[in-house]
Amino acid sequence: MRTARLLITALLASTAAAATTPAAQVPASCGQTLDQKAWMFQGQDGWYFYGDELSGRWTARPWAAARATFVPGAQQLAAALKARGVQLVLAPVPPRSFVAPQHLNAAGGAQQAFDPVAARAFYQGLVADLRAAGVPTADLLTPAQALGDAGLFRQDIHWTPEGAQAAAKAVAATMTAAGIPGGASPFVSLRAGTLTREVQAQPVLAQMQALCGLTVAPETFGDYQTRAAQGLVAAPGNFGASEGKVRWAFGPVARVAFYARQAGEVTVNATFQNPVKDQSVTVVYAGQTLDTISGLQPGQEVTRSWKVPAQAGSQGLEFQFGDYNGGRASFAPKDSRPMAVIFKTLTLTGPDGTADLVSEGARGTGLLGGAADTVLVGASSSLPNLNFAGFLQQELSTRVDNVSFGGAGVYSSLKDYLLDDAYVSSAPKVLIWQMPLLGGDDTAEADLRFLLAAARGPAPVVARAQGTGSVSVTVPGAPGGAARVRVADASVKAVTFTVSGTTKRTFTVSNSDRMTHRQDYLLDLSGLGPVTAVTAEAAGGLSLSVERP
Repeated sequence: MRTARLLITALLASTAAAATTPAAQVPASCGQTLDQKAWMFQGQDGWYFYGDELSGRWTARPWAAARATFVPGAQQLAAALKARGVQLVLAPVPPRSFVAPQHLNAAGGAQQAFDPVAARAFYQGLVADLRAAGVPTADLLTPAQALGDAGLFRQDIHWTPEGAQAAAKAVAATMTAAGIPGGASPFVSLRAGTLTREVQAQPVLAQMQALCGLTVAPETFGDYQTRAAQGLVAAPGNFGASEGKVRWAFGPVARVAFYARQAGEVTVNATFQNPVKDQSVTVVYAGQTLDTISGLQPGQEVTRSWKVPAQAGSQGLEFQFGDYNGGRASFAPKDSRPMAVIFKTLTLTGPDGTADLVSEGARGTGLLGGAADTVLVGASSSLPNLNFAGFLQQELSTRVDNVSFGGAGVYSSLKDYLLDDAYVSSAPKVLIWQMPLLGGDDTAEADLRFLLAAARGPAPVVARAQGTGSVSVTVPGAPGGAARVRVADASVKAVTFTVSGTTKRTFTVSNSDRMTHRQDYLLDLSGLGPVTAVTAEAAGGLSLSVERP
């Protein structure tokens, strides 16, 4: 996918310090450079669009052709999963150009040529076709349009956490309409603080630096965390990961958000050690200063207890630091983290129970054992920092296992999951597939055949062979079944299958190097007539087998 190549370029781009330029004030000359050299486009109001969002294509096919290919494949996949007791739910993510075309620059060539009416018709038609085919499919475009700019980043292709929350509500409504039951385990989402978007997620910023010599500040967004609504619920914002017995708080401000089911007094107990000379720590609750501790010296330990009048619902406690690593001080110059103090104890105790922010349980892990009944498979819009899976848990009142990974495109994370023992040995009841409707390579039919073979699972082998570079098997001329290839070289990116019978068809199946099962390639053979031979070609050693149900 072109976007993936741009991401790689961004990671390699220079990040030398320079005067920061607001995104809305980037000169038009830089916009022209991005257009010509990076397939990125300067819109209006500080918005930037990627070529994938404006291409009029999906999986390298015009919208109508992509829709005609995807719908029957998705219908077959849903049926194969249904045979395993798994309900497929689709969550197609509309590109930002579909949602907010008002931010396009009508004077720009690619932006001027983009047709938002046709784009929305493609999206709504795809959703309607999938629903008509019996596949529950969430319409994420309508709530995204209703939410507006708050649901989208201006400088990269993803939704914000607020956009993810609106999408989760739409998925839950779709499941309810389809008669798919939710759970009975409530979850609550807390805004624990504010995060800064990583440049890796905003390759347009790296291209501005590399091509125009401009440093543009990344966007910030809410740090939402979802927890099981058991006892007093708390979530840390701008803290490091729990190390079991200690946990760093980062400067300039670390926040503890918590949720109380009932009003009442909450006691905060804290013990922390300071590493910074002349450190000050101010503790604030509901806009009121609870405590100010000044003149702290390196190695000094502080123990305090504060009582706060908590209200029913969400609220927060802030720790404001006078200095931190990388601020005025650099007590750990080789560590880029803005460490301010290290907590040895940080607990909140109230009528609903106790939350421990230092212990391992503060990360929200280990609350429930075993595999979840609902699994989310997606790409970068489903990564944890945008909290789509968390919002799904809140809306569905059930635990959701998130097996998404970044750079997965449309298919890679689902291919990887369906090959994994997590699916093979313990299939979920509901599989939510979040798919970006961005460019992509012309792999739709081959990837859908991969998914179909993986969803059905292994079958009896009727022919097997091994070889180097190319390997072939002859099989009884019968329809159906699947071909499986295992490559010896993990650096191989694609396998070409040639299927012979009444006709001859060739399919190229590509795997992402981010897949755990990147060495396994599958191809469903149904719909190809009686198959008499299969050939597989790729670099290095190959093991080919053909299965028949």
